This record gives sequence, C-alpha cells and structure tokens, in this order.
Amino acid sequence: MKNLINIKLLAVVLIMISFSFSGCNGFGSPELTLNVIIEDGCTGTPEAGTYSVNELDEIEYKYLPPTENIEIEVLINDGSHSDSGSFTMYNSVTLTVRIIDIRGNWLFTYFTEDITAPEMTITFAGDTPFAGTFTDSRGYSGIWIVDGNNLTMTYSDWFDYVFSGYISSMTGSYLGEGVQLNWSASSSD
Repeated sequence: MKNLINIKLLAVVLIMISFSFSGCNGFGSPELTLNVIIEDGCTGTPEAGTYSVNELDEIEYKYLPPTENIEIEVLINDGSHSDSGSFTMYNSVTLTVRIIDIRGNWLFTYFTEDITAPEMTITFAGDTPFAGTFTDSRGYSGIWIVDGNNLTMTYSDWFDYVFSGYISSMTGSYLGEGVQLNWSASSSD
C-alpha cells in the first residue's frame, strides 16, 4: 500500500514537471514572436516578416526613410523609439516602421513660463504626410508643411500667426501679433 502511494505521488510530480516545461521548448527559453511591419518606402533590418526568437534575445534594428528629408518612427508595441537601437525580448513584440504622418486630430496646448492658454483641437488634412491644410476648433485655418522633422503651420485667416516645431515630439513655438508662446500637442485620434 505504501509503495502504491509513493508511485502515485511520483507520477503526480512527473506530470507537474512535464507541464511546467511544455511552454519552454524543452529545457530552453520560451519561444516568442517578433512581428516586423515596414511601411512603403522605409528600409532596414530586421526585414518585414514574422520571426521566432527566444526570450532574452537581444534584437538590434536600424531603419532608413525613403529620402533624407523624411522623418520615420519605429514603434515597438506602439511605443515610439529611435530609428536604430536594440531591445531585449521579454514578450512577443510587434515592431512597426513608418513615415511620421501628422494628418488627423491633435489637441494643442499653448504656454509660457507664466500662463497656459485654453487647449484647442487642430485637424491636419492633405494628400501626403508632407503638406496640406489645417483647421482649428475655432474655425480658423491655414497651411502646413513638413520638411524632415520640421513643421511649419501658417494661419491664413487668424492674424499673422506662424507655428514652427518638430513632428517627432509635436512641440515648438509660435509667433504672432508680437506674442511668442510655446506649444505641445498630442494625437486625439
């Protein structure tokens, strides 16, 4: 009877051990998935595709835009990163490379060291990610141009305000009617 209990206990222990290693490819690290999506025009490594990698593998990446006056962004699980670098695999990852495209709705905040103006929404539209028209939530509008990382917005019907800044951070300054303020924006799409 005692031997039968010991055999049953040993069987239970062996089954538990086999279950604990079933997701680890034997006795190695668990396999994870690296899914790489590269949008039109961008190039680099790793190339587009789905890869099986081991947990704790170091992944090096480097990507280039179609031309030097275009900014790209690398998203690792939706978090923005530089166009080259490395990361360690702890979980499955989707790496997306794309041209920075500001078209859509953005919530703008204007400020100096002393004041913060009310927020407003600005909608960017256009046929390409490099130029188009914009309209703010008050109904004023103008044109926008992207050159590399630089953004210039010029109102056509609100005094002489010109906004300049950077698309990678969506921050900058504006000047008009003798007033200079800083701005920052976040996507509201």
